[in-house]
Amino acid sequence: MSYQIVDCRSFEAAQLCEALNLAFSDYVTPMHLSEEAFREFQRQRGFSSQHSFATLAGTEIAAFWFSSAPNPEYGNRAYTLSVGTSPAHRRNGLSRQLLEAVIEKQQKVGSKGLQLEVITTNGKAVSAYEAFGFRRERMLGVFRLVDSKALAAKAGEWAVSKVGLNDLPEDTSAFFDTLPTPQNSSAALRGLSPDVHLLAIRRDDELLGWGASFADGAVAQIAVHKDHRRNGIGSALLHGLMKAVGKSDLRFVNVDAATQSANAFLRQAGAEELLQQYEMQLDF
Repeated sequence: MSYQIVDCRSFEAAQLCEALNLAFSDYVTPMHLSEEAFREFQRQRGFSSQHSFATLAGTEIAAFWFSSAPNPEYGNRAYTLSVGTSPAHRRNGLSRQLLEAVIEKQQKVGSKGLQLEVITTNGKAVSAYEAFGFRRERMLGVFRLVDSKALAAKAGEWAVSKVGLNDLPEDTSAFFDTLPTPQNSSAALRGLSPDVHLLAIRRDDELLGWGASFADGAVAQIAVHKDHRRNGIGSALLHGLMKAVGKSDLRFVNVDAATQSANAFLRQAGAEELLQQYEMQLDF
């Protein structure tokens, strides 16, 4: 069969969404994103049509590699949103051909590499990325926290208030132990703004911490100043986010396993770890 690789500038979101759903239709947990959810996925993760590529079999999208533009905050690497191949077109080397097209484009615009996440138990995908030259950079956990009286009790008397993205500091080194992954970054929050919940705790004029959640209850950031931890601020922010999103549970995607303070905090709050992912990087 003859294939053609093109960038994604000529495709509508509906076409790309259909291709993604088809590529993951035979997975243990099939994907069924609506077009609206797919557009949110694009905005959150920085999708760039000129940096993303598709393989065409006639007029059908047989495979795709969705990518962002290079991001200076992440070593000028580009983020891979998703890679997939339609079941009817697998084992034809399409992903490798797409990667070559992505690399050629990214190098032209000064990118230093690519990064992505993959579930650790997806051995085939991990092996494929390693064969492409990706290396495992860090382990990331995915947690679920169900509301509890204990969480409310730990919140104490701290008062949370709504803030905007412009109220957060540019230098976050005193709040974060490690850099959030791209889908939890400030750019991701801006991409889905105003449909995000952003709460902060202050004492006088000092910012002690903030919490950010997407509308679906996925927590992007819980940041507490290193000098003010273990005082109930994080619990108060989580309790406030639960009320803001109107859900009885919150999800935490891509929590760095090496960040002992964040993992200990979530476990003490009663969060359950659901799965782990590798963050993988490819340097040019």
